[in-house]
Parts: sequence; structure tokens; C-alpha cells
Amino acid sequence: MNDAPFDSVDPGSCSRHYSWAPAPEDPTERVYAGVDALREIIRGERHLSPGAHTLGVRLTDAEEGAVTLTATPAEWALNNGGTVHGGIVSGWVDSALGYATASVVEPGVGYNTLDLNVRYIRALRLERTPATVTAQVEHVGRSTCVVQAKVTDTDGRTCASASGVMMLFRP
Repeated sequence: MNDAPFDSVDPGSCSRHYSWAPAPEDPTERVYAGVDALREIIRGERHLSPGAHTLGVRLTDAEEGAVTLTATPAEWALNNGGTVHGGIVSGWVDSALGYATASVVEPGVGYNTLDLNVRYIRALRLERTPATVTAQVEHVGRSTCVVQAKVTDTDGRTCASASGVMMLFRP
């Protein structure tokens, strides 16, 4: 695959340099739909969205109605208190909601976040990452998809739980 994205962090100089894959020229290939498309991402045949790549997530498992992502933050993701910034965690959850939705819609169906509610349960410390983000579809209808998500640290402790509604754009 051409233009493979990369992410490099240099803690010594407090710098980060990364790239993302260009958007496909064919608009139908920009929306991921179906488990097969997600498995192509896992195998490296397709790229994550630029936003998900920027947030340091990797899709590691996908089945119909459920996905698992691994989130690997670095110092760039910390707040002033030294824990992973809640906005970063929220971004991980939003990505997971989208990929879970993708696992249950047919090609040609678009989707976007309509509602997102994140509950922060405990601070996520860098030394307890990579975090695991799981998302499971609770209901899929004609115009919306309801998804539940959870973020856990390397000790298996829940750091955040979330629910969201994705708006579906059917042809």
C-alpha cells in the first residue's frame, strides 16, 4: 500500500512528527462499511481515518456489531495533571463508535456521530497504556445506530464508559 502513515515521537525534544494516508479519490471508498472493510484495515490493506491515526489508535479486532481498538498515547496526549487528556479519550471512543457502526451497515451507508456521552471513571496514566477501547452495537435502525463503549487500562480497570448514537445516511 502506498503512502503508509507513520507516527514518531521524540520525548527528548518534546516533538511529534506524523503523516496520514491521503483520502481515496473514489468517494465510495471513503466510508467504511461492513466487517470486510474493517478486516482490511486490520490486515493493513486500508488505512484508519486520519483522525483516528492522529489520536494513536489501531483497530485490532472486528466482528459484526463489535470492535476493539488499541490506543497508544504518548506525552503529547497528557493534560497538566500528567494523565491522558479526556478529549483524547473521547476521540478514541468516537472512533470506536464509528467503526462499530461500520461493522453493521452495508456498503453505501454513511454515518456520523449524532450524540456522544463519555463518563470518566478513573484517570488513565501513561504507564498503564496502551488502553483497550471496545465498542458494541446495542441497536441499529433505519436512521440511527446506538453503541456502547468502554476504555480499559493495561490492568483491565475501566477508565471510561460511553454511549453514543450514530446517524445513518442510507441511499
